[in-house]
Amino acid sequence: MTRVPGRDPRRIGEILLDRGLITEQQLGQALADQRAGGGPLGRHLILNGAVQRMEMYGALAEQWRAPFVDLVQIDEQGEIDAVAILAEPAETWVERGWLPIRIERPAHAPSSITVATTVPLAESARAEIIARYGVDQLQLVTTTDWDLVRVVQSICRAALVFGAAESLASTDNSASAKDGLNAWQRALPVIAVAIIVVGAVLDPLLTAVAVLAIANAMFLVNVGFKVLAGVRGSARRVWRRRLGDEIHRQRQQRGLPDPEFSIPDDDLPVYTILVPAYREANIITKLVANLGALDYPKSKLDVLLLLEEDDDETIAAVKAMRPPEYVRMLIVPPGGPQTKPRACNYGLAFARGEFVVIYDAEDRPQPRQLRQVVERFRTAQQVDRTDERPLVCVQAALNYFNADYNVLTRLFAVEYAHWFDSMLPGMDEWHVPIPLGGTSNHFVTEQLRNLGAWDPYNVTEDADLGMRIAVHGGRVGVVDSVTWEEACAEVPAWVKQRTRWIKGYMMTGAVNARHPVAWLKQNGLPGFITLTTLIIGTPSPSSPTRSCSASR
Repeated sequence: MTRVPGRDPRRIGEILLDRGLITEQQLGQALADQRAGGGPLGRHLILNGAVQRMEMYGALAEQWRAPFVDLVQIDEQGEIDAVAILAEPAETWVERGWLPIRIERPAHAPSSITVATTVPLAESARAEIIARYGVDQLQLVTTTDWDLVRVVQSICRAALVFGAAESLASTDNSASAKDGLNAWQRALPVIAVAIIVVGAVLDPLLTAVAVLAIANAMFLVNVGFKVLAGVRGSARRVWRRRLGDEIHRQRQQRGLPDPEFSIPDDDLPVYTILVPAYREANIITKLVANLGALDYPKSKLDVLLLLEEDDDETIAAVKAMRPPEYVRMLIVPPGGPQTKPRACNYGLAFARGEFVVIYDAEDRPQPRQLRQVVERFRTAQQVDRTDERPLVCVQAALNYFNADYNVLTRLFAVEYAHWFDSMLPGMDEWHVPIPLGGTSNHFVTEQLRNLGAWDPYNVTEDADLGMRIAVHGGRVGVVDSVTWEEACAEVPAWVKQRTRWIKGYMMTGAVNARHPVAWLKQNGLPGFITLTTLIIGTPSPSSPTRSCSASR
């Protein structure tokens, strides 16, 4: 049986009005926003500033007839039974929106479970909880969604810290850079050097010619691959633009309106934005403003600011600015390696969205980017009929808002224009593995988790993840939308940045070349050429490289 009285028949708006917490005008505005964008009415009231979060959940507690509790205080007092919570991953409780906090099995009385919930639980859900835990009675209490997350962070801290750093290495060690090179990979450079030394002793001139010939051949293949992909991407873009213009012209001649491709607000999914920031107190306000300019219903946005525990300055800056209600601050516990991918892995456990994207602190995505990505995912099967692999990730183009600052930034802008506007679209047309950029990677959240997310031991975790998607039978697509970044304007910073990027490509190449035959079977000859020419070939001394955002 369930020891919970029936639900209060009054609607949440009526309860808030009766309590004097909102006005009729505020309720009317929230109802209009709900009709336009969907989602719970209470979230619109909170986003509009009509009520505080605690007030809203207090009213929900009255409607659900489940007493409101301070879950954080209960946890601090040690009154939560953590066994049941630790039995499942942290993301499970975030997705469900409820938490078992106490199970009692007295010898001569009915057993019971107390559940703290942030969502309304139907009778079927309540019965499922009773059956799941094998108890006789269920007692519901109400808590806020933010308090639930804080308690999950507290109780599951060890598991979350381990998962953020070691999840990939522990489940698929061959896909992680943690252990470095295989035995044959460590032996190969030694053998190559030995051959060169012996050759130099026997015939220095012939050896020098052979080494230069091999290096130039690698350079030629690398550049040739990029040129062909760039030409393919540019040609495809021109063809699609002309096709669109011709379709528009034909529809006008027939008196037909252009088709409406925009997805209505109420049909858009919840979208999680991960923003790893470290020592970014000076730009955190601008970051929140940039994200607030996104043309996406705020009731469907789930922005997670991922801040390191030792970054007191940025934490204080976020608290002082009082960000909007759709922005949450998550403190990443200390641990190694302290890198951007580790922080993203930690944040992924608390992602609520169907899709998830990474933005860096200085990024300025175009306002409609999230909408375009949702449309790209939903039309993937119609658009990409020649490729049956599931679309796991969509990469937006990156470019620089300070391109005209000096010669170095201008060169970066040209380089990025070729990479993101021409080469990656060409690779998308070829259906070959695509190395991701450092930001504006949009994923299907569930599929990203199934892949093991990012490798915190790889300094180009983005390129590595693009290759791993291909290994697991998925693919990366591109979207015609730009995210603006800030280019390095000084040579020392560029050298440091470029060095890290080349090191990361070497690590990514080594990880994916551990089993070259398996890679060839999975991705075919075009995919094998991508790995050898673009990933392994790019760090070679003769090869040009692009710039990349530095990881922490």
